[in-house]
Amino acid sequence: MSQPKETLNAPPLQELTLCKDIVRRQMNRSGNLLLGALEPLSDTDFFAPGASGVSPAWTVGHLACVTDLFSGWISESGCRLPGEAHKIFNSTDIVGMDGNPVPKADLVDPKVWSARSILLMFRQAQVRAFADLESFDAQRWQERPPRKIPDDSLPNLGAIWENLAVHTYWHMGELAGSVSRYRGTTSMNTLLHYFYDGVLQERIQG
Repeated sequence: MSQPKETLNAPPLQELTLCKDIVRRQMNRSGNLLLGALEPLSDTDFFAPGASGVSPAWTVGHLACVTDLFSGWISESGCRLPGEAHKIFNSTDIVGMDGNPVPKADLVDPKVWSARSILLMFRQAQVRAFADLESFDAQRWQERPPRKIPDDSLPNLGAIWENLAVHTYWHMGELAGSVSRYRGTTSMNTLLHYFYDGVLQERIQG
């Protein structure tokens, strides 16, 4: 019985294991950077839209939901965050019922989604993704997803992990360029070396 082409061309296991380490490091560092940069923000700033129409609140919720969605594809466990969260933070709609553009920031009601709940959702999604990554068999890196997914740019399981490794950085760039609080600062590119949870603890205890 012949082996699938992607299996025959697979890199050595040692290289694939290194890929896992790189993904873990990138997700951890970018998450730490993001939460460190968010710490000085008041709730008003956290929910306020930037020039591109996104707010830090929507961005963090979006990152949580994409992490939840992608790791669910890989583990075949499905999404673990509430469906309503995915509807708000992972919607692809860019116009409302009247045909006018809808800023992403306007989708997030602070009375429903507190800063504390959004930050906690992000960390929960990250922790679950790290657990999925730890148990993931690196030899499956070039394996096709177990079911059809709507993004053709993610042809195999490794590509999904690779996307998660850089996704937070993409949105940090957007925040750095569109939120006035970050202009002229190094808030979005100062590396924190540990699993940062200061802002989360402060929100929970406050």
